[in-house]
Amino acid sequence: MEEKTLTEKESIEIISRMIQETKEGMREGSGNMFLLWGYASTIVSLAIYFGYNITGNSNIFWLWWLIPAIGWPVMIYMLKRKKKRVVTYVDKVIGYIWTILGVCAMLVPIFSFTQPIGTFPILFMEALLINIGVTMTGMVIKYKLLIVSGFIGILFSFMLLFVHGLSCILVFAAMFVVLMIIPGHVLNAASRKSKKYDLCSEN
Repeated sequence: MEEKTLTEKESIEIISRMIQETKEGMREGSGNMFLLWGYASTIVSLAIYFGYNITGNSNIFWLWWLIPAIGWPVMIYMLKRKKKRVVTYVDKVIGYIWTILGVCAMLVPIFSFTQPIGTFPILFMEALLINIGVTMTGMVIKYKLLIVSGFIGILFSFMLLFVHGLSCILVFAAMFVVLMIIPGHVLNAASRKSKKYDLCSEN
């Protein structure tokens, strides 16, 4: 069977359609994902900050592992409940990006155990990886909200290199408010607005 060669215009239209479908899919479900990781990271960060200030017990830093312990099971549950849709090539590219960054984010705290306490900039590395992922996702799907919040988050990440002591935990928490919580609420609002518009169009 002879394969049809796509014209440049047809190729651009297909890519644009895939990007739009991915963007719409993110509006429908990713708002809740952003809120999940955003609130989990912010609440745990603040709990560690205030907990250590009150108790002075360094064991409280083990609470950092609560973020993946809470986030991963809830995320898997949410993904199973999410409405199925066609997975585009752009979806797969974004999936590859987050798989690589996710593996790196898990290796960073493990590697930090091999370094003297307090010498490895773990919060900086984690923040930078997450912000790179958000920014790249925004650039791939041409979504300004994620691009802007991602770049602002990158600035927060480098601030962690200049803020010392427990104050860096507050910067880390603030980063998730800007990076995840605010975009999450905006995405959900856009999704509700889009669904309302679709219902009005059908009537």
